[in-house]
Amino acid sequence: MRPAHRIHLGRRLRLAAVLAAAALGGAACASETPLERLQRELDPFAEYSVILQDMRPEGFYHQYRVVVGEPDAGSGEVVHRETVLDWLRVGRRTYIRYQSHLGMVILSKGPDGVVDQQQHPPGYQQVGDERYGRWRDDGNGRSFWEFYGQYALLSTLMGGFNRPVYRGDWDSYRDSRSRGQTYYGPGGAYGTNGTVTRQTSPDFFRRQQARQAASSRSFGDRVRSRMLGGGRFGGK
Repeated sequence: MRPAHRIHLGRRLRLAAVLAAAALGGAACASETPLERLQRELDPFAEYSVILQDMRPEGFYHQYRVVVGEPDAGSGEVVHRETVLDWLRVGRRTYIRYQSHLGMVILSKGPDGVVDQQQHPPGYQQVGDERYGRWRDDGNGRSFWEFYGQYALLSTLMGGFNRPVYRGDWDSYRDSRSRGQTYYGPGGAYGTNGTVTRQTSPDFFRRQQARQAASSRSFGDRVRSRMLGGGRFGGK
């Protein structure tokens, strides 16, 4: 039996070809967005998750982390691989639509083969699926989800188990989805304002702080210029 973590060369090349086509545009329709194009290119894979890894407001750019899963021919277990795409210009409308979902899955296909466009924290689509893990008692009357060792990548995507996913978290996730609402994790840990996201997407927040600092310096320079010139704000 082959180990579940083994990556076959043919699969690796197929993934590279698919993602290259999505990044470069392939035979895209004129009205097709980059995310729609990526969905089309990922269709051959049994499972996938597209995570909004980073954003740039200047020019409206997205960067995606893509995780794909395919059954291993020998063991039957699902082999997961990930890659980060180059920056894609998505346009103002798409940027605004997902600007609060940094670090979250914005497009996925689950084990049932159904494509899901509802945002959710990474890894949550596999929680509760007994092929990937099990519920365990924490000794204090609560149960938490534990991924099997071969699926450690999924737990890493969730923030390296910043905290366990308790059954109550999962119930809240399912309840939010049933009402068509976005679940941002316990205490809002995921999404652009989430504590986990600040750890998984540090570059975004460094650039954000730099922009804020530059804006403050620019405002201070305008104040000093007006004071030295004898001008007043809001008038001549």
